[in-house]
Amino acid sequence: MKKPSRKDAQARRQAILEAAEMVFAEKGLEVPLNEICVAANVGRATLYRNFESRIELVHAIMSNNLDKLDDIVERGMSPSDTLVSYLTEVLAQLVRTGGLVYLINNDHRFSDRYFGHLSVMLERHIDGFRTDIDVRMVATVVNMMAGALAGSPFADRQQAEPLVLDLALRALR
Repeated sequence: MKKPSRKDAQARRQAILEAAEMVFAEKGLEVPLNEICVAANVGRATLYRNFESRIELVHAIMSNNLDKLDDIVERGMSPSDTLVSYLTEVLAQLVRTGGLVYLINNDHRFSDRYFGHLSVMLERHIDGFRTDIDVRMVATVVNMMAGALAGSPFADRQQAEPLVLDLALRALR
């Protein structure tokens, strides 16, 4: 039998992360891990080879999500496009996982990266946005976005997403 390549292992890990994020979004964090295995088309051994616990899996999802935010900040877009793209991605993550704000408020590994992003984005003037915009203001808007979605089923969070983004951007303009 042919041993799987490193690329295959990475693809399976990514499939687990993507499946877990969607299954958690739809059914909550207490969903049986076997449902994630089915959605990712992997066995339990593969899941546990990649993630020793549910907490480790959730942290990996959140770390991946922060990587996406890193990419937005580093793309070199205009300051206003960066902020809009960043808030759009944060909101999408809140719709899918809801845990971003919790981890930012409770785990320095996540809060340091998040507040670092905000500081970098707000170093320059952002055309079309308030002149007094600062890290505290953007963090408050993100908390408001999280609050608007909190406790709602996944389908309702998806439906509310465009309105929540519109209100968030209006608060900052």
